[in-house]
Amino acid sequence: MNKTEFEKKLFRRIAQVSIGASAIRNQGGSGLIKILRDYFENEINPSTFFKALPKKKSYRNYLDYHTDQILIRFPKGAKSWGGARKGLNLFLRDFVYNGYFGNKYNVPTEYSELNSFIKYLEVPLDKEVAHGIIQDCQNEKPKWTNIRRLTPEISEIFQEQADIIANQKGTARVNLDLIYWRSEKI
Repeated sequence: MNKTEFEKKLFRRIAQVSIGASAIRNQGGSGLIKILRDYFENEINPSTFFKALPKKKSYRNYLDYHTDQILIRFPKGAKSWGGARKGLNLFLRDFVYNGYFGNKYNVPTEYSELNSFIKYLEVPLDKEVAHGIIQDCQNEKPKWTNIRRLTPEISEIFQEQADIIANQKGTARVNLDLIYWRSEKI
């Protein structure tokens, strides 16, 4: 296997494992996981992603474009903006966390530099993350229903609160998923 083949297979693996069986359940249709995995493998260009990531507006445009493209591929009864965005955020997070590609695209390995580098990555929203944000939020508490009903406007409110909480915790907002995912209640 040459370097190009290795990178293609590794990228495919990240696309396949970043979306687990429960990641977007109850979104109104079957086959969504396959649609997401295939989209990530075939439609995401790593260079374009890393070019957009350091700039807030260009990264937001990047996310919105790919969320819309995923929605086009979802079946009629399963056009969940929240499901598409969560899947995209899960994949991009896992891609940035990957050491091989991180090295290739000069992702910093020192923690504070890494947090600065990935500051525009969104935290993948789901029930657990939303409840963690609500619990830790010191401002007006955002309202959560579910992923299927998540809109860009509600997502933005949660992402803004996640930014505040992440800054207080000394991390990037995407890393809040590590804190809130299957958290043990003390």
